[in-house]
Amino acid sequence: MERIYLEAFPAGERMPFEEIVRDVNEGVRIAYVALDEGIALGFASAYVLRSVQTFYLEYLAIDERYRGGGFGGELWYHIRTDAQRHRGVTAIVLEVEDPDEPDIDPRTTVARRRRICFYENRGARRLPTTDFRVPLLQGDGEKPMLLMWAPAARPDPPTGDDLTDLVRALYEEGYDLPPDHPLVIAASGK
Repeated sequence: MERIYLEAFPAGERMPFEEIVRDVNEGVRIAYVALDEGIALGFASAYVLRSVQTFYLEYLAIDERYRGGGFGGELWYHIRTDAQRHRGVTAIVLEVEDPDEPDIDPRTTVARRRRICFYENRGARRLPTTDFRVPLLQGDGEKPMLLMWAPAARPDPPTGDDLTDLVRALYEEGYDLPPDHPLVIAASGK
């Protein structure tokens, strides 16, 4: 699983794998593994943003050798079913890289669009956030991202104050940012 994780996500977007394992063992995060005949083909991790009762899907990756074989869709289905039945959440939220980000090569643009289509084909929608950025997990800086949302118990995506609360929860609970961090302040519109 660690190899899949390290190969699938850029260094600035991933936390140390040991932290994920520790948090899963302590019940803070939930890990999912796509297996085929005992071989790990994919990996995902998530946890509940308690203040907004939303499942935050941090990572989902399939070993590149097995992409296109339906394993990602099966893993997504399992995660969504688990969120709906056992986690007491209203929705799933996830971040994806913006395919329209300036100065990226065409192959990266295609990969990002394909990733968005993967989620849209499974019921997720883009949320109407502008200038959503996440702090890099290794090193300094921020990265522009798009937010996507999929229903669990709540059929309609958040808007207005509910969307603001969701973004704040991502920053404060997902990234452990303090309320006075510039990203949190910007999300709050203060």
